[in-house]
Amino acid sequence: MKPHINTILITGATGFLGKVLAEELLRRRNDYNITKVVLLIRSTETMDAYKRFEELIAASLCFKNLPQDWVEHVRVINGDLAHERCGIQNIDYADICQNVTHIVHAAGCTKFDSTISEALSSNIDGALHMLEIARDCYKLQHFVTTSTAYVTPPHAMPIYESLVHLPRPSIEIYNDLKNGNLTKKEALELTGHPNIYSLSKCLAEHLISERRGSLPVTIVRPSIICAAWKHPMPGWIDSKAAFAGFVLCFGKGILKVVNGRLDTKLDIIPVDEVASHLIREIFHGYSSVAETIQMRIVFSVATVQHSLALGDTCQKLQLFFKKRNDTSPRPKFRYIGPRTLVFMLSEFFNQRMRLHMHATICRVQGKRAEAIAAKKAYRLVTAMNVLFEPYTNQTYDFRPASSTISLNQEEYTRIICTGVCENLM
Repeated sequence: MKPHINTILITGATGFLGKVLAEELLRRRNDYNITKVVLLIRSTETMDAYKRFEELIAASLCFKNLPQDWVEHVRVINGDLAHERCGIQNIDYADICQNVTHIVHAAGCTKFDSTISEALSSNIDGALHMLEIARDCYKLQHFVTTSTAYVTPPHAMPIYESLVHLPRPSIEIYNDLKNGNLTKKEALELTGHPNIYSLSKCLAEHLISERRGSLPVTIVRPSIICAAWKHPMPGWIDSKAAFAGFVLCFGKGILKVVNGRLDTKLDIIPVDEVASHLIREIFHGYSSVAETIQMRIVFSVATVQHSLALGDTCQKLQLFFKKRNDTSPRPKFRYIGPRTLVFMLSEFFNQRMRLHMHATICRVQGKRAEAIAAKKAYRLVTAMNVLFEPYTNQTYDFRPASSTISLNQEEYTRIICTGVCENLM
């Protein structure tokens, strides 16, 4: 029997996870009989979609180990997820509908403090528009979309691979947010979510479930995505978000006080493990007609058993930077604990006052750029201790149905630190 010829459509390829996903599909395209990887990329006022592909993707070190002709197996299509049919031109849309066999929707807004409109447009509207495109693809075998493991509001109970309960129908919450009848604060209080990011992802899951019809859909929920474990190379990273930003700020000596509990487990997962998990789900075969009726929800997580506590993680960071062979000052955490009076005093003396004094001295000396950088650094670490609070003060006990990666977190933490130093500092 002639093997299936597969054409994979990816969104979010300019992002950290999207690059690694595209790289692995291209590296393993013969294993999966992939004839083309289609990248849906939004053009900007200054760059069209292909120019963005050249500068943000093709030029990335992520792809340096691929054969020289890898670009020949890529097709770039201009599209904007905020619009119906993603604003794709008719000729390109017809080609997608005729040839695409699998879709991986990996685009979205990961900011915890984004506006309502940005979160809804990026994380809900974009996903629903891609779902409609999937419905028009004659040869579609699977639609896979990324969510987050943190769609469940913080609590100490085990968390399973199922839709999270909402106090009201998802479409009502979505419409009220969109129409301005519900503020961000009201929505978070109503649902128990700590930020608009996790809420928007939760709503997206419900709306996809309600609108998918008979489409074979899988939602993959990664935890905290960080540097590569093995591919494209150990430690590769190009994103300062989440834990990488934490390591970067500590390594630069500006993060000295952390709002969190020492025993909180941090569920950190390598980006290449998430990419591999997405690919496994892309080609997941359904064993029966009945199985296609059920939408799959799967975690891509380390689990509590393979996660380090915050206190242990911070010790590993201090040890790593202490051993670095350079002349820079050795960074050190001054306080790690929940937001109490002790935290606030430590934060004031070790971060706020120090950075404000540095900014003042630089301004007096005429070093305007350094003064601005010091103020920016203070705003950054202050925001970090606010935005990360739900994840550094509460252990999330994810319970995937199937076994997950057996990860040596101590070794992986060293790889992360090395990757941050080599790629971000």
